[in-house]
This record gives sequence, structure tokens and C-alpha cells, in this order.
Amino acid sequence: MDAKELKEMLGVRARDIIADGLRLTPNRSGMVKCPLHDDKNPSMSWFKDGLMWRCHACHGKIDIFDYYTKFEHMTFAEAREKLIEMLGVNTVFEKSNRVTKKEYALPKIEMRELSQEAIDLMAVRKLTKETLASWKVKESTWNGSKVYVYQYFHNGILKHVTYREVKPKGFKGGCEKNTEPILWGMWHVEDGKPLVITEGQPDAMAVWQSGYKNVVSVPSGASNMTWIDTCWDWLQGREIVVWADNDKPGIDFAEKVKQRLKDVKVILSDTLKDANEVLYRYGPEKVLEIIENKINEMPLGLKDVAHMEYKRSASAGIETGFYEYDSYVEDWKDGELTIIFGRNGEGKTTFVSQIISHCLEKKVKTFLYSGEMSDYKIQDWLYRQLVGNKKEHMLQVRTKYRIKDEIKPEVVKQIKQWHEGSLFLFDRSEGKVANDLDKFFDVMELAFNRFGVRLFIIDNLMSRLEEKAESLNSDQANFVQRCKDFVNNKDAHIVLVAHPNKEKREITNGQGNLEKTDISGSNNIPNKADNIIAVERNWGEPRDFDCIITSLKNRENGERKAFKYLFSPKTLRFYNNHTREEIKFGWEEPTRIEQLGIEVKEKTPWD
Repeated sequence: MDAKELKEMLGVRARDIIADGLRLTPNRSGMVKCPLHDDKNPSMSWFKDGLMWRCHACHGKIDIFDYYTKFEHMTFAEAREKLIEMLGVNTVFEKSNRVTKKEYALPKIEMRELSQEAIDLMAVRKLTKETLASWKVKESTWNGSKVYVYQYFHNGILKHVTYREVKPKGFKGGCEKNTEPILWGMWHVEDGKPLVITEGQPDAMAVWQSGYKNVVSVPSGASNMTWIDTCWDWLQGREIVVWADNDKPGIDFAEKVKQRLKDVKVILSDTLKDANEVLYRYGPEKVLEIIENKINEMPLGLKDVAHMEYKRSASAGIETGFYEYDSYVEDWKDGELTIIFGRNGEGKTTFVSQIISHCLEKKVKTFLYSGEMSDYKIQDWLYRQLVGNKKEHMLQVRTKYRIKDEIKPEVVKQIKQWHEGSLFLFDRSEGKVANDLDKFFDVMELAFNRFGVRLFIIDNLMSRLEEKAESLNSDQANFVQRCKDFVNNKDAHIVLVAHPNKEKREITNGQGNLEKTDISGSNNIPNKADNIIAVERNWGEPRDFDCIITSLKNRENGERKAFKYLFSPKTLRFYNNHTREEIKFGWEEPTRIEQLGIEVKEKTPWD
């Protein structure tokens, strides 16, 4: 939903909002004095077709966005959010970075009161029948099993439902397909008090029963962070305490929440797994003591190094999908900056697109800014790589000049469903980014915080800086430093795609001749990068390879290393003996769980 659509939805209401805000008093003819010039006689009237006030004397105009940005001193984004709030549109941030409506289904499930067996099983955890009733826990039959039903209400509406088998140890769990995954217990939270977020429903009830009422649970365990998006507005401005399970998934979960939300403190019980186990072993007083100590601990902005998690270098990085390169550098690390550069037409686009395809397969959420290719071209190139050389997915279309292979519409739909929520484009129609880097980094921050984007690819923005900057070297160096600052202490990696500042045509001894110092811009730029990759075409003989990818710099070791690839015009991919020409991506292999829409939760020792 763009600015034009929002204006059309607001319609003639804009006339009165602007008139009231600027104290414009229409005469009998509906004319007002123009506030854009020294208007002695009313010369401005409402222009219905353009949804704006327009002056017949100075030819100035004021629409709803002009009013908020010029007279109320809002940014364009703030003005758009103001209209969205005014119109009551339910919105999410999607691939195009536009505001679009997201539809969720409401749960439809037959429920019954809890059986004595279900009540007794919770009593073993020292959770009372009264607590279960206060949290609206019911019972049902799901996939042939007796299950607890956890109901997720917001503003009096049942939005989401999750299940948990009624069993002493070990369980299967799931949720209703296409319902909105919000936090459990939002209906009884008070504003102004710190909010405790637990990893499981029994933990939330344990905290509540112990006397601390401002508590909710995430819907689907430690691995699913979708609730941050769906509850984004509700979470804003709250002081948050995360009580995570004291295991590896719980620790990772707490770290992700800390990175994506503000004012977050974390509770990890020293020897016990979670809040329910603290209640079970030590009683409600201990649960309250732990929460109160955490709320009153050292202010945010300071931290005791002894309480920091020690991150080992062996943590999982981001694969590019180019086997030899990944093995050599041991994957791209979080918190680092990579520069990919090469001449026009020598393979940068193919190389980057192939990396994006691999990241989508590995479920690495990716952000892309492209200063050269249109959104349509990006999508078409990527989808053709994902389809490959499979004729069954193509159809022949006759154009004015020839017959072309096009991807079948049903295949495009499958691919979109497969990667939905994983690839985000920066919407260049939002303004000239090179003139507003603050806005650009704000959008990246939103993508990381709200949607968990981990890989940021910025293609050709430095060239736009070159066109705009009075001092090119200084401006580009500052931009690269801002990229480094952005990923510092984040589970994220930035890739800058750049051009060389020289045109060289020779290849010597099978090695590409581009050097680190050939990157366009300041000589300080290569020093700031953690990895530098040159992409070059083989123009010489023998023609036993088409492209050479050279690692000119990486943090693991300083040795220069080159990798040779052939190019397949059928699949639009680079390949060799290890990096395959043809690959089957996940969009072609829906699992049974995905088909059924069942979300299986992770088993933990306490459960």
C-alpha cells in the first residue's frame, strides 16, 4: 500500500484535516486564503481529483503528505504511519518495503473443559486448577491425541491457538494454520510495569501464580521469532524481561530478543531449567525474588563482563553456496563486512544472485538494495536461477520478435510461497537514498530488529555516492564505516557490491589481475573490509573456465586464493566439480508437515 493508495483511502477527509490544522476558513465559494504566499483575497480551493488544496494564484498545492511533512514537521515515513494509524489498517513490512495488508484466519476449534487427568498433570508441576482457569486453558482432541489448548486473545478476539499433548514427559505440539502468532496472555498485561516473556506456557503460568501478573509466553518455543513482528506495536515502549530456558536454544533465543527489541533484560536460572522448575523446587517466593532482582539490577547501558555469554569462533556463519570459497574462509561471519567488486558484465550479478538463492534455501533472511537493476529484473533473474534448466517448469510464449521460455505462473506462485518473508528489497521509490543515508540505515535497522534479517547486500550504492558527493573518498569511507558500525555486535553480515576504479584486461598465470587497491573510492575502504572478493571473466586462453572468483582478503588468513568456474546460460549459474550447475531447491520439495500446516515444537529435557 503506497502513498497514493493511502491518500485515496483517506479521501475527502484530508480537506478538513488540512483546513483545521492550518485554520483555513472557506468563504461561500469554498475558497480559502493560501498559506503559501501573502494572499489578500482567497485564491485556494479544494481539488477533488488530486485530493489537495491548490492555489490559483501561486500554483502551490497542499495534499495530506505536504501538510504533515511541511507544516507538522514529520518525516515522510512518520506521515505515512500517521495515515495508517488513522485509517486503522492492519499492516506488516514485506519484501518490497511497502506497507501492505496481511490477512490471518481466526481459529476454529472445538474445545471442552479440562479433564481431571489434565488438571492432575499440571498439578505435578505445582500449577493449580485456578491458575489454569485464569489463563483460559481448555482441552481438545488433535491428531487423535488429547491436548491442552492455549488460547491467544487480543482486544477480546481469539487470534491464535496452540496445542500440547497431555502427557507426563515428551510431547508433540502445534498450532492452527494461518492464524496470527501473538504472545500468550496479552489480555491481562498492565501498561507501565516491566513485562516478563517466558519461553513456554507453563513457565508463564508459574510466574503468574507466584504473584507477578505482567507475564506472557511466546507462541512456539525458542526457534520461532514471528511474534516480534505480529506484536511489534504492542511491544513498543515496554521494559522487557526475558526468562529463557537455561539451555543452548534458550540462550540463543534470549540473545535474539535482546538484539531486536529495546530495553531487554534476561533471566537464566543458574542450575534450573526454567521458571516452572524454580516454582516446583523452591516455591513462589523464589520466583518473585529472581524477577525483582532482575528488574532492579544494573541500569541498561552498563554490563558486567563476567555475566556476558562467551561466543566461540566456531559459531555458525553464512554460506555463500560456493563450496571451495566457503571451505577456504570458513563461511561469512556475523558482525563482518564483505566487498565484492568487478567490471560491468563480468559476473557480479550472477555471483550475488547465486548467493541469495543459496541463502533462501538455508533460510537466511536477506535484504537487497540494487542501484542498477529494476525490481522486476532482480526477481526474474533470481527465479530463473531457482527454476534452472527444468523444461517442465517453463512454457513457451510468442513475443513480437521470437518465442521465449517463461516460468509457469503456478511455479512462480510456488516459489513466492517458499521464500515469503525471507527476501526484502529496499523500495527505491521511497526517495533518493544517496541523499538520506540516515533513512537508509533506519530501514536496515527495522529489517534486522523486526524481521530478523541476517544478510544485507548493498549493490552499487557507493557509485550513487560517487555521483552525489562533493568529497567522494570521504563520503564513501564514511559510508563503509557506517556499515561496519551497523553490524558491530549484531548477528548480521553486510556485503557491498562495488566497481573497480581501473579497467584492466589481462589475466596473468590464470589469476585475476584486480587488486584490493583497485576498489573505487578511498584507499581506506579495503582496510575496513573483513573480506574482499574480485569477480572477473576469463578473456584469455585456454577457455577451460569462464569466470574466476578471487579472495583478495579474509580474516581467517591473509593468503590470496582464486577459484575457477564455468557459466551455464541455461541455469544462469557458475559451476564446477563441487558447486553444481543444476540444483533442486526447497520450493520443489514441500514436506508433509508444511502440507498439513502443523508446527512441531522442540522437545526439551524438562518437558
